Amino acid sequence: MNFSRMIRMALVTTALSGVSVGSGFAQTPDPLTVRTVSGPVTGVSANEIESWMGIPYAAPPVGALRWQPPQSPANWTVPLKAGTAPTACVQNADLGVFARPGGSEDCLYLNVSRSHEAVKSGKKLPVFVWFHGGALWVGQGSDYAPTKLARDGKAIVVTVNYRLGVFGFLANQALDREGHTFGNYGLMDQQAALRWVQKNISAFGGDPENVTIGGESSGGNSVMAHIASPDSKGLFQHAVAMSGSGIVARHPAFGAPRPLPVAEAVGAEFAKAVNCKPEDTACLRGLSTKRILDAQRPYLLNEFIIDGKTLPIHPLDAYRSGRINKVTLVTGTNRDEGRFFAALPELLTGKPLTEANYPTALSGFYDSTLLRKVMQEYPPAQYVTPSEAFAAATTDSMFACPARIMNQALTDKMPVYAYEFADRTAPSYVGPTSFPLLAAHTYELAYVFPGFRGGADLSVTLNPLQEKLSTQMVDYFAHLDRMSDRGTEWSHYDGRQDNYMTFVLPQGRMESGRFSQAHHCTFWDRAGIY
Repeated sequence: MNFSRMIRMALVTTALSGVSVGSGFAQTPDPLTVRTVSGPVTGVSANEIESWMGIPYAAPPVGALRWQPPQSPANWTVPLKAGTAPTACVQNADLGVFARPGGSEDCLYLNVSRSHEAVKSGKKLPVFVWFHGGALWVGQGSDYAPTKLARDGKAIVVTVNYRLGVFGFLANQALDREGHTFGNYGLMDQQAALRWVQKNISAFGGDPENVTIGGESSGGNSVMAHIASPDSKGLFQHAVAMSGSGIVARHPAFGAPRPLPVAEAVGAEFAKAVNCKPEDTACLRGLSTKRILDAQRPYLLNEFIIDGKTLPIHPLDAYRSGRINKVTLVTGTNRDEGRFFAALPELLTGKPLTEANYPTALSGFYDSTLLRKVMQEYPPAQYVTPSEAFAAATTDSMFACPARIMNQALTDKMPVYAYEFADRTAPSYVGPTSFPLLAAHTYELAYVFPGFRGGADLSVTLNPLQEKLSTQMVDYFAHLDRMSDRGTEWSHYDGRQDNYMTFVLPQGRMESGRFSQAHHCTFWDRAGIY
């Protein structure tokens, strides 16, 4: 959706009569017309789900606003037709079937969904705000169907677009010295969306004092960044970080948050690559969208920048020191995360990983000293295929063991609940591959967002047993305000017990004392990557 669409309204201004905002949700002659602080929006209803799509939460970050913190959107008076999914933020096809290329720089929109039946109660409903994954490079909020969280979880669901790639995460000395917050523009967009929620969600029937933020992969890392960011204080009360533990890695480990000098060096090289002097901000802002997309691949950051303000210190240091936003936190990983990353190059090349190429594949993640140790810890001869050895190493080093360290750092400071998604029968939207994908990275998403398939065309359907597990997961995630009442059903994480909720068929159960050994965490704790 274009921002200019707001001035092309078909509804007459008389539709505004009777619109008001109170302590509850807006009462209007048309229940699908709701007044936000910027203006009224008219949604659509289908299958008992009421949705408002493409609501602007910030001004288009184009022209002079490129690489600026998000600004307030313009106000409007004629109801905005909010019945069409907004455009994605501009992106390339950098993660295969996970997302589609395309989009626009004019993309700072969100979607709100609720169950018609739930809202009839008149009670304030819990709010679930979702930040999509995609390495901070790709994805969009509209890829995630809110129906089960809204209908079964009885939550108001908000899905958010935020700036991606170089548009969303760029450090440059000249830009950074313009006097505004800099670097993590996509993370600032998320914070702007959360401020929008605080100002507006009661008009849709939601409770601004019962907000859960959730995300998977880079969305999960985003959740953990909000835990560590002072600028996110007071904007949420609960959090679900799914596969979001990479944020605890230390540079130069793969995928670690970048110290500002490192990120600024990358930004200077990007400027040169597009024939701009690093100090010439007018040249950078004058570049076409296509020019940036064509050049950005070598300069993409897949983690946040430790900029001194939005992220004042390394997140793991924040967790350990208690310089955090204390909320109820659920963190989790998938049993076989790395199989997704082993699958992508095989699908791209049509060739499975061989034992001869195994060291080369690992070298993209570990330096030469650690590489030798990893090959000894994960010898391909002990696995059915080299791809499965590679997948085990990346699962443990990038997800499982960092999550365990993160849980240990936080559990004495706020309520922490840990899980592992381990349904190895999970349906796949990736493939076919020469090895089974099992409970791979992203495969839990279909259990929370029905039919999730990223940008792929492969239909994803859960069987009856998986639907039962899905219902349990949705009940947990939509109602983190009830976690303290669940007792031993899902107990607080205790580092001595290493206790995890294990999501397996037919329903999740608590397990203790298994996780560390299964994921070689003693080895990774000594590896120096976090």
